[in-house]
Amino acid sequence: MRKPEDGKKVYDNIEIPEELNNVVKDAIHSMDKGKSIKKHRTHNAVRIFRYCGTAAAALLVCMTIGLNTNEVFAREMGELPIIGSLAKVLTIRSYHEKDEGHDITVNVPEIQLDETQTGDADAGKETFVGDINQEIQTIVDDYVADAKQKFAEYKEAFFATGGTEEEWGNRDIAVNVDYEVKYQQGNILSMVLITDEAWVSAYGVRYYYNLDLSRNRQLTLQDLLGDNYVEIANESIIRQMKERDAADENAVYWGIGKAADDGMVDGFQTVDENTSFYINADGNPVVCFEKYEVAPGYMGFQEFEIQKPVQ
Repeated sequence: MRKPEDGKKVYDNIEIPEELNNVVKDAIHSMDKGKSIKKHRTHNAVRIFRYCGTAAAALLVCMTIGLNTNEVFAREMGELPIIGSLAKVLTIRSYHEKDEGHDITVNVPEIQLDETQTGDADAGKETFVGDINQEIQTIVDDYVADAKQKFAEYKEAFFATGGTEEEWGNRDIAVNVDYEVKYQQGNILSMVLITDEAWVSAYGVRYYYNLDLSRNRQLTLQDLLGDNYVEIANESIIRQMKERDAADENAVYWGIGKAADDGMVDGFQTVDENTSFYINADGNPVVCFEKYEVAPGYMGFQEFEIQKPVQ
């Protein structure tokens, strides 16, 4: 499969047709309405890059959340679902930076173990979860720093090429970091860390965490679908692509249906151990593709639910 950028060049001119929303966010709202990116595990990180600029100095409104300092927040936290009585996901840091021309909103998640269930002896579990939390924190910090740098460069270039203050003021530049808990049952947690920039060009990154907290490891498609996971997933993805292509005249998947005869861009070939996915509410893996990977950019991120074999 060729890189997403190859597909972009071919389909760039195609006409573009027209969940954790939970108590954590409610609690934050009730309180006060309120470097490049390092590549984390190859099989979890999804990258989409189209260059755009980022933020200069700004007014920072920061809330560092302490569970025991706010009655409403602490009460809300106690109502969060527990993952197999082993851990729960909290928003440990939430902040908002706003300046003329840009708006940065960040919600940082953390997995916290229930020490009454895990005990002091399970050092391996503490290390596993601690490493995940540190990785998330690093990803967020690097992403925001990179976004600010690009913003400053973009702003400088904008005015250097004749842009006016009025034109700059009309720009809506938003940088967001958030997360979604996709599945939590027994000892399994599936979570997606989401980063997005909405401005001149499209830039987004998704990080997928599918954790087995009983064995302190990341889950794979093979764990969920069995030894024949490649065949099962490939067959399902191709079938779904054909169905979407037939049902929607604007849907395009390279090498499928309307684009079956296009030899310039390779379409979907196969899943492998590096394929990104999350686990949905039904316990099925949902395979995820970045923009331009299997379809034109206007199609956005593509997701395909794979039904687990009947056992």
